[in-house]
Amino acid sequence: MSTFPPAFFAKNHNDRARVHASNVFPRRIPWTKNLIAMKHCIFPYSEYLESTETLHEALNQLHRYGILFLGSTPSEASAIERIANRIGPLRNTFYGPTWDVRSIPSAKNVAYTSQKLGFHMDLLYMASPPGLQILHTMTASAKGGESLFSDGLNACFAVSKEAPENLASLYNFQVTYKYKNDGHWYQQDRTTLCNPIEFDASGSEIPDLTRSEQEINWSPPFQGPFERDIGMRDISRNGRAEPGLSALRVYLRAAKVFKAFLEAEDSVFETKMEEGTCVVFDNRRILHARKAFDSDGERWLRGAYVDKDPFKSRLRVLNEQLGIPKE
Repeated sequence: MSTFPPAFFAKNHNDRARVHASNVFPRRIPWTKNLIAMKHCIFPYSEYLESTETLHEALNQLHRYGILFLGSTPSEASAIERIANRIGPLRNTFYGPTWDVRSIPSAKNVAYTSQKLGFHMDLLYMASPPGLQILHTMTASAKGGESLFSDGLNACFAVSKEAPENLASLYNFQVTYKYKNDGHWYQQDRTTLCNPIEFDASGSEIPDLTRSEQEINWSPPFQGPFERDIGMRDISRNGRAEPGLSALRVYLRAAKVFKAFLEAEDSVFETKMEEGTCVVFDNRRILHARKAFDSDGERWLRGAYVDKDPFKSRLRVLNEQLGIPKE
């Protein structure tokens, strides 16, 4: 038999209260370049490791904005493991529990060249892409190689408000992501936007998107060929097929709009990640890219992944330990 105090029933007496009680996270805040530049707080590595309060503040920022930076991180290969383990266990993939991003001769992956790398998310060709990505700059002597970040949640807001006619295709059209290389073959079909929200006739969101689990899938550098029959059938409107209005054509038009919002000048936060800088970001929300760099210099980053569930667990526990009230 289970027993509950009266306060439990007072707190959970209706559906809204139950949802609110289980959601101890701050509201997510869509950002543009100017906003994230103002909120660009760099947490000291040592305080992140040693202070419960600093860890809580850092992880709250990560949830709100999808990104946080650490400074004065030692140039040690194991530093990234210590950063990750403050959140949860490392996510192991075919790259290993940790990995290195540096240019190598005859690279089979564009990430391991000195070329420009467009906006993308990692491992969308897997059934369960990692929730968080961590990148620690070990060496940054190469000229160029600036890191670029854009908020997919902000782009989703922009489409819903300014071009809502594109939402249905972004939520429904399946894009193929594929990695076939070096004895591996991963492949998944995903919609650009998932966990759909309901919209009224004007395109305004009905639920609170800042509290939703909206996830974005966007990784053009790692897209595979579309499935053979995708887009071959005409879209039906009012029970009549409209030739030329194929699902593929409609999606490509919507994707172009979404891309324009992602890559708009006021959407992109650019930073030169110097040695000792570490970034942690939400791999299902934040798009990252890289400018080309001079191959005569060296640009070496250590990388790791952590799943979203351990992150949420850690933040819930920290809230409880510090007595943080729910919003």
